[in-house]
Amino acid sequence: MQQTPDFDEGLDPDGPSASDLDQFGSEFMPCPHCGEEYYDQAEVCPHCGLPREAESGGMPVWAIATTVLVLLAFVMFWVF
Repeated sequence: MQQTPDFDEGLDPDGPSASDLDQFGSEFMPCPHCGEEYYDQAEVCPHCGLPREAESGGMPVWAIATTVLVLLAFVMFWVF
């Protein structure tokens, strides 16, 4: 069953519903540099002009270093 939007909510009928905004949050995010909110799909903050920070991803440096050391120790054990 498809729900029709409640126009009394004050939302754009073509935009997200109030329940979607509650579930997924706002479409704005605070700038990590100046603190002003801006559209979450923007590459740079329109207030201060600085690019948004890249989301951290991948393995941390300590995990990579530990893996390399363990592999190196394993190879050294079998070679000598």
